[in-house]
Amino acid sequence: MKKLLLVAGGRPGTLLLAPLYKALKKKAAYQPVVVLAAPEGTEPISRDLAASFGIDEASHAVTLPKGTPVQQLAAAMTAMEQIMLNEKPDLVLVCGSDNAAFGAAVTAAKLGLTVAAVDSGLRSYERSDADEVNRVVIDSMADLHFVSEHSGEYNLINEGIADDKVFFAGNLIIDSLVGLMEQANNPDAAAVPSVKPKKYALVLLNPAGRFSAKEPLEMMHRLLKEISGKIKVVMPVIAGLDSMLQQHGMGNAFSEIEGVKMIDPPAHAALLKLLRDSMLLLTDIEEMQSEATVMNVPCLTIMETSARPATIEIGTNALVSLDEEDIKSRIHDILHPGTHQHITSRSKIPEKWDGAAAGRIIAVLDRVLKD
Repeated sequence: MKKLLLVAGGRPGTLLLAPLYKALKKKAAYQPVVVLAAPEGTEPISRDLAASFGIDEASHAVTLPKGTPVQQLAAAMTAMEQIMLNEKPDLVLVCGSDNAAFGAAVTAAKLGLTVAAVDSGLRSYERSDADEVNRVVIDSMADLHFVSEHSGEYNLINEGIADDKVFFAGNLIIDSLVGLMEQANNPDAAAVPSVKPKKYALVLLNPAGRFSAKEPLEMMHRLLKEISGKIKVVMPVIAGLDSMLQQHGMGNAFSEIEGVKMIDPPAHAALLKLLRDSMLLLTDIEEMQSEATVMNVPCLTIMETSARPATIEIGTNALVSLDEEDIKSRIHDILHPGTHQHITSRSKIPEKWDGAAAGRIIAVLDRVLKD
């Protein structure tokens, strides 16, 4: 039996890890061991994800202290080293691109362990983004690379990775989506009073992103004030958003807009239902781009680049700037598909985004790890 260490930190990495862990548990040839990292004071995995994928609790939970990213990275590496020395895994599967994943990849490589990068090869080419730096380092440490879209293959090969170490497996995020849809279809999930399916826009703002400053927030306030007269807006209050609004003297500014529904952060399955039933997604968060494409929901991402170009090239995603008039124009086009080419009329589901990525990864492991 081969022991596999699956490491993730934060929700993006956990959404990659969870379906892979569930699939590995069904294979007698493997003993999957989970390591989840979370900041001090937070749970390493949400209850809905744990229940859906049979992760009752992490085999190992790593607590990241409050402090600078370097301090968190040092703590992650120290904890990962002890876990790896104790567990002696045959392979370390690194899921995601945060500091926990970075720490796991570097530590495993230093200990001479075989490293597999999950969701490998993604590039935004924006080096000011901490996750982008982490992605490059993780891939440079990895011996095996499981990619979710063709851009990942091209990027890795262009960076000198041997093509026989690169495996196009598909997007594990979609495996998680498929696994969570039963919960999402619960009639009580994400019920928002007086809001009907396909009659609202979903807005997700990152309090640590470009809307952490007052001027962009004021722009978004004007924008939502105008578009809420045409379509209702549902806006989950992501952790940190409320305090950030208070900091800029805008504590009740959005909730006072008629037509804007501010709601508590939903569980992930409930958030997926909100996305599926929305008319469009407006966000500055890279999460949910894949799910929006598979659900055929137009997504306007207020970013300059995306690490998942497939969502733009053949999916429903479009990158927009902080140009208020441009965003209003694009929303108008989505709400009036008879007037202009509707963004979803050309969208397709990218290859192998079918909920079967975990099985493909295991098929590769069966070949690579055979005695």
